[in-house]
Amino acid sequence: MFHPTPTPSRYAAVELGSDSFRLHVGRIEQGELVLEATLCERVALGASFEEDGSLCDSAMRRALACLREFAETLDAWHPQAVRVVATAALRMARNGAVFLPAAERALGRPIELIAGDEAGRLVYMGVASTLGDGDESRLVVDIGGASTELVLGRGAAIERIESFRVGAVRQSLSFFADGRIDAAGFDAAVRSGRSRFAETALAGRHREKAYGACGTVRALSEIARADRLAGESLTPAVLDELRQRFLRAGHVARVGLAWPAAARTPHLAGGLALLIALVEECGVGEVVPVHAGLRVGALWDLHRRAGPAAGAARRLPEPRGMSLRG
Repeated sequence: MFHPTPTPSRYAAVELGSDSFRLHVGRIEQGELVLEATLCERVALGASFEEDGSLCDSAMRRALACLREFAETLDAWHPQAVRVVATAALRMARNGAVFLPAAERALGRPIELIAGDEAGRLVYMGVASTLGDGDESRLVVDIGGASTELVLGRGAAIERIESFRVGAVRQSLSFFADGRIDAAGFDAAVRSGRSRFAETALAGRHREKAYGACGTVRALSEIARADRLAGESLTPAVLDELRQRFLRAGHVARVGLAWPAAARTPHLAGGLALLIALVEECGVGEVVPVHAGLRVGALWDLHRRAGPAAGAARRLPEPRGMSLRG
């Protein structure tokens, strides 16, 4: 087995997401993050709830097997510090308190069950580390499997975090449960999303740009580029054209066959409906994908907490406001 030399600036972040479990190992060199290893395995917790709100046995078995593999990787890389966070699906699971101790034993590390404000803080930190610490006003969007976070900030400083209990998995299961994608279902999915986001303080304010720190935005951007609809950014016109192409495909399975990015991103139809709802409700002119998010933010957070000298490279202020929306 590969055993790298231990380094005091190497960290690891593990995210137990609603659809996939992911791991990053990286080191900080001269104020920059160098990713050394990254793993991703779909576990589909968010799509595996029983009628009573409990995680099903097969999903928990998949999750534990994945965590045992992650434990081997962490043991091989010898990170100075590891942070493991669980997000919305495990917050909502009725049997989450029973599952978490077994998950900690499988991984061999403690697991934090974080709320939407902490998830948003880490996502923004990851984006800010990539974009730099300028004075630009930034709206960061993170559409997860079971929740969505909106984070408003300026440069490195977070001004507001809003968390909504709706994500791509839940939206897909609610409106495209049988796999069919038709106009009536898609329109209903968008209306439902707009009703969720209508109460945000950001609604009705025109904003030239937002940053998408999630697989939904990155996958849709990849599809748009492959079909020569756009460059990196997703404008309202491009999102509408993607909606029309999904409708012509007519089924989730055919969407996955048509575009490799959709095959890698389950429940993309629900994610597209939510992104359209966000863009319409918040008046966003374009959404720019960013290849950094919660795990990158967690790595920088570990580096900051390692000590004053380490943290000086990327010291990000704490948020000043947060709200949780149903």
